[in-house]
Amino acid sequence: MHGWGQWYALAAAAVVAVCHLGGRRGRTWPVVVLLCGVEVAAAIAVAHGQDTVSWLVDQAVVVLAVFAALTGSYLRLRQEFVEQGWARARAARLRERARIAADLHDTLGHDLTLLSLQAAGLQVTAPDEPTREQAAALRAGSAAAIDTVRRIVDLLDVEAEADVVAVFDRARAAGMTVEVTGVPPADRFLARLVSEALSNAARHAPGTAVTVAFNGRRVEIVNPVSPRELPERAGTGLSALAGRVRHAGGSLAADRVDGRFRLVAEIPPGIDEDHGHGDYDTGRLRIRRMLAGTVLIPGAVLVVVATGFYAWAVRDASMEEEAFGALRVGMPRAAAVTLLPAREAPVRFERGYGPGCHYYTDGNYPLAYGNYVVCFEGDRVVRLHDGTGRTA
Repeated sequence: MHGWGQWYALAAAAVVAVCHLGGRRGRTWPVVVLLCGVEVAAAIAVAHGQDTVSWLVDQAVVVLAVFAALTGSYLRLRQEFVEQGWARARAARLRERARIAADLHDTLGHDLTLLSLQAAGLQVTAPDEPTREQAAALRAGSAAAIDTVRRIVDLLDVEAEADVVAVFDRARAAGMTVEVTGVPPADRFLARLVSEALSNAARHAPGTAVTVAFNGRRVEIVNPVSPRELPERAGTGLSALAGRVRHAGGSLAADRVDGRFRLVAEIPPGIDEDHGHGDYDTGRLRIRRMLAGTVLIPGAVLVVVATGFYAWAVRDASMEEEAFGALRVGMPRAAAVTLLPAREAPVRFERGYGPGCHYYTDGNYPLAYGNYVVCFEGDRVVRLHDGTGRTA
């Protein structure tokens, strides 16, 4: 292996590792450039006398690197697919919550309102004081029940709110201190993201101030958290939202800095929950294709390399069995040369025949190694050997 020994093995391992990392991070062009560089280096090494077996080892490293890159891409797509699945489940949950909220408002809220009106009418028309007092109590209870239903509806439907400002108003009404800088864009997905972040802040840092800064479609949300309450990572809700953001070409990152939890997101326009099913199905198809490609593409690369190498190896180096059979020990060199191919086989497993020996192939696939050996000494053929062990 180029005479490098352990250094060559380390370099090969580094190439494979870098290709795998490039696949995991979606960096296609650096991987392509690296593999092209390996191929160029292998070609230069062959031109400067590297034996062909070592060149074949180089090609095996390239195939392994391609497999590593595809494996990395598959793992990356699979992770995105899982995150999209969480986002899809969360979107379904939000739709169900919105439906329940609408049902409560339209049915139970309506019935309680009618009950309150009937109690008010009874309070006015009752013939005696005890009945009027009971009607007043019934009216007060109905009003309290209506208020409770409204709070439940607000709680269920808060994350479906498309107005970010309304999310802030509700958080402040619940007792949170929210400081806002910049102009928040009107975006349903952004409202959900802010609502989720405020919910996390209320859970992990109750009573602390939350700072929200907008810069176009970039939002940064920061809140202090005590060490024992500091979350190890973003919650499931934020993880699901992060999957949708990254899939749409944006970014979302959550980290801990000096006792503060910080969330920074770049929200691309046009993220719509109704598109989740199509994205999910498309992601599933991409995963299947990538899994098939991880298996088939390295095999295809190996076949192409082997076929190309074979075509080069047998060109002007292939010798027919009849031609080899016509050679005889003691035959003059001038007569023997007329039966020999124009060049020798590049792959040679037969060794130890001396400097005057030449190697030719019978066209064996895929290496086309030299299994015919013709040795000269002076102007005469002194030894003949073929791959089957026949020696003259």
